[in-house]
Amino acid sequence: MRNYTIVDWFGYNLSPRERMNVIKSAGFTGVILLWTDQFDSDYKDFPRYAMEAGLFVENAHAPYIEANTLWEDNSIGHEYAKKLITCIEDCDTYEIPTLVMHPTNGKTPLPVSNTGIERLKRIIDRAESLNINIALENMESPQYLEFIFSKIQSNRLGFCFDSGHHNLYSPDLDLLSLYGTKLMALHLHDNNSKTDMHALPFSGNIDWNKLSDKLKSVDYKGAIAFETRNTGFEYVQSEDEFLSIAIAKAKDVLSY
Repeated sequence: MRNYTIVDWFGYNLSPRERMNVIKSAGFTGVILLWTDQFDSDYKDFPRYAMEAGLFVENAHAPYIEANTLWEDNSIGHEYAKKLITCIEDCDTYEIPTLVMHPTNGKTPLPVSNTGIERLKRIIDRAESLNINIALENMESPQYLEFIFSKIQSNRLGFCFDSGHHNLYSPDLDLLSLYGTKLMALHLHDNNSKTDMHALPFSGNIDWNKLSDKLKSVDYKGAIAFETRNTGFEYVQSEDEFLSIAIAKAKDVLSY
C-alpha cells in the first residue's frame, strides 16, 4: 500500500497536536517534521503526537540556515556539524529512520572543501553506527550533490528529491536519472519557476505527468510526500477542506 505523507505545518494556525489529528483524518498516513525549535519549542514531542494520532514519522528535516558553514574551516562549521550529529542521535532516540539535510543554503554557497567532506564523513559515520539514513536535498547549487556522492560512498547516504527546487534551480538537469538509485525521500510541491511557493502539486507549472513517469522509471516505492502549504489556497478557510484537496492531489501524483 502506498503511503502519503505531508509536512506537519501546512499553513493553518493549529497546535501541533491538532495538526497531527487533522492530517490523519484527511487520509495521510505519515508526517515529515522540521527538527528544530525555530518554530515550535516542543518539536521533540512531535513524534509522540504523531503516534497518538496514528501517523508514522517518515523523516525529519535538519536545521539548514547554517548549511554553508559545513564548508568553512572554523568553529562555526564545527559546531554546525555537531548539531547535525545530535539530530542523527535524536532520530535514533525517536525512531525516525531518515534525516534530510541541505548541503548548502542560498544562491552563493562557499566553494567545496576537504573540510566539508571530512565533516560529512563524520556525520555519515555516526548515521551508519545508528542505522539512520541521511538524504541530501537538491538546492540552488546541485553540483554539490555530485561532489559529495563522488567522495562518500555509504548505503546510509542518499538523495531527497525536491520537485520545487528542481523546477526553480535546475530544470534541465535530470536529477532522478542521476540519483534515482539513491532516492530516500521526496519533497513534492509546485511553483511558477520564479518563487519557491511550496504550493500543492498541479497548481504551478511543473509537468507532473513527466515527473510521475520518472518516478516510475526509477521504481520509487516510498511515500508520496508533500512539503506544501496553502499557497494559492488561502481562500480555503478550513484546514480539513484544504487537506482533503491535498490528499486527492497526492493520490494523483502516480496515477498516470
